[in-house]
Amino acid sequence: MSITITAEGMDAAVRRMQRTLTALSGQEALTVLARALNRGLQSARAEALRIGRTAYTARPDDIFEQVRARRAGRGNLEATLEVRGRPGMSLIHFEATPNRPQRPGSRPADGVRVRIRKDGSRHAARSHVPGGSKSFVIRKPQGGYGVFVRHGQELEMLYGPTPVQALQRADTQERLLERAETVFSGRLRHELDVLLSGLVRG
Repeated sequence: MSITITAEGMDAAVRRMQRTLTALSGQEALTVLARALNRGLQSARAEALRIGRTAYTARPDDIFEQVRARRAGRGNLEATLEVRGRPGMSLIHFEATPNRPQRPGSRPADGVRVRIRKDGSRHAARSHVPGGSKSFVIRKPQGGYGVFVRHGQELEMLYGPTPVQALQRADTQERLLERAETVFSGRLRHELDVLLSGLVRG
């Protein structure tokens, strides 16, 4: 998923400062715009991480594999926020209880219990495939632990959603763009004030 922030997309803020921008040299105006876009990009990134953290119970470090910010420059007035997440996160990350292997006789009667969303309730982890066993925790071959069910001789590891899904909603992406625009507007004014004060002193 990616969200692109451009100077054209911030046209209302640019129009308000158009007279001042026109008075600057081309390179100065481009530098000011790029700096303001990048500050808006930083704010959108921070908001994206906050939304992901507050929606799900998984630890913040586990939520996003990568949140990449492609910064704008004088030659390219386009800043892009790329959010990449796992196709699904292991249920062990969603407040799984127990979260370590138990001997078969000590396992909870209804299996491992998890809570996916912070505003949700705890429930027993189940496979979407009928006929599976109660869920349990074992060590994965590659290390760490996972929540599994057994289908005969086959094991299935259970996954929850990816927090990136919280950012794919249209209203959430609109919130990110609104946040970027608010910060862009204030930062553009600040960058112009700093530049003009230096010109006056010079």
